[in-house]
Amino acid sequence: MSGWDFFISYTQADRPRAEWIAWTLEEDGRRILVQAWDFVPGTNCIQRMQEGARDADRTIAILSDEYLKSVYGGAEWLAA
Repeated sequence: MSGWDFFISYTQADRPRAEWIAWTLEEDGRRILVQAWDFVPGTNCIQRMQEGARDADRTIAILSDEYLKSVYGGAEWLAA
């Protein structure tokens, strides 16, 4: 069994939408990995993103112009 049902990939510009999706899925009993809640200070963000893409059953990418221009967004998208 993986660590999460969903990894939510997004840029900071789309954080409110990502948090709304995460909140909605958690209310439904899903296990979510989302940067805003799970990447605490001192965490290796790159490693956590890799874990999310690798260990979640599904990845949800919040697609926007900012996401498509993002280096990290592209890396997460490709890994998923």
